[in-house]
Amino acid sequence: MTLHYAAGGGIDSNGQYSAGTAGFNLADVQSVDQLNALPSGTKGLVWLDQGNGVTQSFIDAVTPYIGNSKLEGFYLKDEPDPTGKYGTLVTADNLKAESDWIHAHVPGASTFITMMNMGSSANPDFTNTYNPTNTHIDYFGIDPYPVRSGSGAVDYNMIDKAVAAAEQSGIPADKIVPVYQTFGGGGWATDDGGKYVMPTAQQEQTMLDHWAKLVPAPHFDYAYAWNSQNGDTALSSSAELQQVFLAHNTAGGTATSGSTGSVVDTATSPVVGSADSGTGSSSTTAGSSTGTTTDVTSGGNSGTTDTTSSTGTTTHTSGGTSGATADTTGSTSVTTGGNSGTSADASTGGTASTATDNTSATTTDPSTSGQATGGQHHHWAGHHEAAATADTFQFSQFQHHWDHHWG
Repeated sequence: MTLHYAAGGGIDSNGQYSAGTAGFNLADVQSVDQLNALPSGTKGLVWLDQGNGVTQSFIDAVTPYIGNSKLEGFYLKDEPDPTGKYGTLVTADNLKAESDWIHAHVPGASTFITMMNMGSSANPDFTNTYNPTNTHIDYFGIDPYPVRSGSGAVDYNMIDKAVAAAEQSGIPADKIVPVYQTFGGGGWATDDGGKYVMPTAQQEQTMLDHWAKLVPAPHFDYAYAWNSQNGDTALSSSAELQQVFLAHNTAGGTATSGSTGSVVDTATSPVVGSADSGTGSSSTTAGSSTGTTTDVTSGGNSGTTDTTSSTGTTTHTSGGTSGATADTTGSTSVTTGGNSGTSADASTGGTASTATDNTSATTTDPSTSGQATGGQHHHWAGHHEAAATADTFQFSQFQHHWDHHWG
């Protein structure tokens, strides 16, 4: 049976596993106390952030979990860099030593990393990096994020390309962990200079269905991310996406997100800007442009249209007829703040309604050229595509794990 993991939090300040309300049963944990506090039926994936081999620090970090019945395994490293160009060099031999030590000393525990894309979103490449043969790692997260600004129709084939590249590099389908996009906006930049956009319920369902055809029975799947990390909107603040995942996570990977109708998402004004919970401005390491966005998103019924005025106000309304899906996303960074209004239940196909997010704030667009931008916690920023250009490698990274979990 597939386990369902939500990265970046999910355990609230009282120690309650809040992500469980959306059907997630594999928790992102960082301590034995958190692991022990998980509800019955929920396992823990322990974040280690270790890539230096079997050091004393590694042994000390792993040993407390030996024999714990709630342990699923260890998240060794998030997008380790096999070249040392974009972060600390992590060799396949070091990861192999860590995985072998865990398999020998923690029977039944799995090992996991996410993969750094050494190509681009359009042409992913994982060759000469990591695979089961050279690392003895059990599972590998592959994370194409197709819902983005400035790219026209959403390119769901980005998922196919990433899976094909992983398989070509020696990672078989049964070792792949699908990573689903559940964030948008904020300071993260794409490898083509755009912004990530929070998926609608229909877009999320399309991604889930697309992945299911390629990796039909993964050991676990992965939603990135539960909590906001850099002014972005994330899964914890989206009731409609939580309904999609509740259906997916509790029905063997099948979810119904409203009617099967046409969806057109357009955003015509090139507004760059976002806010976390509408609290004001935030800044990142470098800036190219700023803007103010008021986002209006809708629930999960068929037929969706966005219109954007020159002031950066997006109106997203639902209702339509059945037909093909065409997802088009312009150059608007979508943000979500305090909701006012109602939204259709994405899992039940309720009547069309509109949820209005009146969020207005600004953020500085992080630079994606030549160096990693400091973000927060889980996953590296921008999201981890090393994009070769005419004369430079571009790589914007989410910094990993600290503030992201509970920030």
